[in-house]
Amino acid sequence: MADEPGGWRDFALTLADRADRIALDHFGGQLPARRKVDGSPVTAADEAIERALRDELARCWPGHAVLGEEEGGALDPERPTWVIDPIDATKNFMRGIPIFATLISVVQAGHPVAGVVSAPALGQRWDAAAGQGARCNGAAVSVSEHAALRDCHVLHGGLGTFRSDPAMWDRLGRISDAVWRTRGFGDFWMALLVAGGHAEAVVERGLSLWDIAAPACLVTEAGGRVTTWDGGPVLGGSGELLASNGACHDAVMALLADGGVGTSH
Repeated sequence: MADEPGGWRDFALTLADRADRIALDHFGGQLPARRKVDGSPVTAADEAIERALRDELARCWPGHAVLGEEEGGALDPERPTWVIDPIDATKNFMRGIPIFATLISVVQAGHPVAGVVSAPALGQRWDAAAGQGARCNGAAVSVSEHAALRDCHVLHGGLGTFRSDPAMWDRLGRISDAVWRTRGFGDFWMALLVAGGHAEAVVERGLSLWDIAAPACLVTEAGGRVTTWDGGPVLGGSGELLASNGACHDAVMALLADGGVGTSH
């Protein structure tokens, strides 16, 4: 196993095979879940996937750090850190909605350098490694070229994320007024749509590192740009995400600024 982004990506793909089997064994109908301290749900599949992946990583990469949604950890600035979200979109998973995925990435020196997003119920496996591009089911993908806001499809998370704060609600309204179309897909799926050229930008907040790292690698390697709402490093801890095709990034960022007006051309 090569100790570099391409090798880590390849190993993450084997981890995704195991995660897919566990997820699909549990998927279907109404699944029981318990509430974590932060109020978010966790299923037996979440816990089983993370434990299985941690066991494999301990065996094959004992010198690396691990950060996972269910068992914790932290980014290690001195060595590669595997970042795991065992089931992203757990609420979809619980209700039998096939838009869920396991997110696996490697972060080195603060940057996601390898990423895999595996959505087995959709039959899609996305992967990327630094300097090697992004793929969906083995085929290369790339972002769109739309730059004018009037031509852009912008995606966002749940309306409650924005509705709870009048300033946030105003930002979303400005975006809706300026762009071709908005949709609230939520979770990992939004970033994949940008990476594949089906949408131009994602605006989301309240995210954790395990939500961001793998999708950020995919969008970047597909030719896009990923930052916080004010252009900062996306893994800096703010929980904000602005992922785009790059061409419209600054215009969407202007709409997200306090008092921002953006431009439609």
